[in-house]
Amino acid sequence: MVVRRSLVVNATPLETRIALLENGQVCELFFERTSFVSQVGDVHKGKVAKLLPGMQSAFVAIGDSKDGFLYLDEPEAHRMTGEESDIEDYSDTAVMEIASLNVALPPLKEGEETLVQVVKDPIASKGPRLSRHISFPGRFLVFMPGIDHVGISRKITDPDERERLRTLIKAHSEPGEGFIVRTAAIGEDDSDLVSDITFLREIWKEVQSRSNRRQAPSLVWQDFRLLQKVLRDLFREEVASFWVDTDEAYQQVVAFVQALHPNWIDRVKRFTSDIPIFEAFEVERELELALQPKYFLRQGGSIVINQTEALVSVDVNTGKFVGRKDLEETVFMTNMEAIPEIIRQLRLRNLGGIIVIDFIDMIDPEHKAKVMERLHQELLLDRNHARALEISDFGLVEMTRKRTGPSLDSQLTIPCSRCEGSGRRLSPETLVLRGYREMARMGERIKGASIRIVLHPNLRAAISDETRDGLMQLARFLGAHVLWVERSDYREDTIGFETTHGKKAEATNV
Repeated sequence: MVVRRSLVVNATPLETRIALLENGQVCELFFERTSFVSQVGDVHKGKVAKLLPGMQSAFVAIGDSKDGFLYLDEPEAHRMTGEESDIEDYSDTAVMEIASLNVALPPLKEGEETLVQVVKDPIASKGPRLSRHISFPGRFLVFMPGIDHVGISRKITDPDERERLRTLIKAHSEPGEGFIVRTAAIGEDDSDLVSDITFLREIWKEVQSRSNRRQAPSLVWQDFRLLQKVLRDLFREEVASFWVDTDEAYQQVVAFVQALHPNWIDRVKRFTSDIPIFEAFEVERELELALQPKYFLRQGGSIVINQTEALVSVDVNTGKFVGRKDLEETVFMTNMEAIPEIIRQLRLRNLGGIIVIDFIDMIDPEHKAKVMERLHQELLLDRNHARALEISDFGLVEMTRKRTGPSLDSQLTIPCSRCEGSGRRLSPETLVLRGYREMARMGERIKGASIRIVLHPNLRAAISDETRDGLMQLARFLGAHVLWVERSDYREDTIGFETTHGKKAEATNV
């Protein structure tokens, strides 16, 4: 399958948004806001504030309002968490490589100074996650100072290419230098790879120099910001165009490309239309759809994606698609159409961890085999490592996909204050029946009282005649007078009961 990629940049003083398109479809989105800039990759000279021997961890002051959290036995900790960050998970690649080598670290003492790197941004009351294993990504390599080791990306499968790359990097490495060869190095000239080694080595020398000059806690190295990271990690041979909508961002991209790939300069395009760039490329529309649980397929079927604490569930439905031949063929065609959209939505929504896909049940073993074959083909397009098991007897496919930071939903939305994140609210009947039970509980106390039932007009219209009549009958039995009051400014998920005894009033919401 030939995939033509494009990058689209929408840059404003408050936010930078970048979309990766494959064959014209939005597949991945990246955000950076001035109100929150990721610290992942930043290197600090920190001071150990507190040791927690029972947790094999420490809090390290790095100059922020919150101390960072550091596992003392880092390789084992990374095996347990499997967490990642950044556009191409270079930091996770480095720590997992280190974990496999069982690299020992010297013990720490409270008050001791140490170099640490942020591997996970702070969340809520938690400070950033830190590592003492420093790594720096280049275009083709990840540099790991202090480790004598050369690793090759598992996505480089050609034995001859693996051997070429390993021999070249070892020949130009110095003692105490470790490198991981990234997938982007496939087929690159020796001179470009050696230049990457030199570039990364200079960064490490600068970090050491700043660390020697500065007092802890302090920042000694700040990783690239989003636009530079995308240029470094995603601007490859298969990227046909790089669209930018502001002069400042355009100049940054041009300078980067001229320095490293001047023959690609014609791929950088300045977007000048009056239509906003994300609307012109239909990114805005896809962004809105990606925040909804249900996504409709072209032939009438749909997929429903729900994220829970433990896993992500994907449900495939035939919907309006009725097929042309028989039920088995209709089900098979719906499942086949859903597969590329499922993988695209997982990438677009940045969903990871355990994923369960509930395909529509198929009887034909050949159909099941073709569905799994198509699923594995689509997973090859995903830059994040993913693995899928065979279809179970219940028609379920269990798979895992590496996490790479927060999901799209968690970046752009917050839980609803009314439904507290459930996405549901009480039905009109339930609300009125609550009021019915409250009136019954009050009993004799509301005899002779006037009760004003205050509610939104839409809520009043949704209440059945039987429920309303039952409440009125109870009021008459208790000797109370009921008046229904409609107010358009009232919440649709609340009914107010105002009880009046003479001049004394009492209000209750249900």
